[in-house]
Amino acid sequence: MDQLRIVQLTKEMVAEELRLLGDPCAAAASVVRKTLMAAFQGVPPGDTPPTRVIEDAVKGAMTALLLADHSVTRGSILVVEAVMDTAAERNLDPTDSMRAALKGLADLRRFVDPARIDDIRLEIEAHYMGAGEVFMDYLRGVPVEKR
Repeated sequence: MDQLRIVQLTKEMVAEELRLLGDPCAAAASVVRKTLMAAFQGVPPGDTPPTRVIEDAVKGAMTALLLADHSVTRGSILVVEAVMDTAAERNLDPTDSMRAALKGLADLRRFVDPARIDDIRLEIEAHYMGAGEVFMDYLRGVPVEKR
């Protein structure tokens, strides 16, 4: 089976949810959660690494929020929370799951000005001690090893 790539699918699903629901950031997080739950339910071990699925889902959700001009800072936290909740429910490694989510968020550097990226970093650090530093490493392209 080819590797599961869900960036485009997640982006389109989040964009549609944003059009229908009142809180776009919560809708994005909800779609990420649903996408991950479905992806991890039906994928046999070894096909697509869970970290790749998480990273792609986060990228898709955040791209949709950005394109719709919604708060990427608030969306980032809600999406990371959705990833961490799903990781706990599916017994995925929480550290690897957090890193994958942060790596997906770091993709925003291509589209978002540095001030907004710093707002995201500060919010991540406020919610997850030490995660802001890992996020910055991904932004700089520094390989993040297990800490």
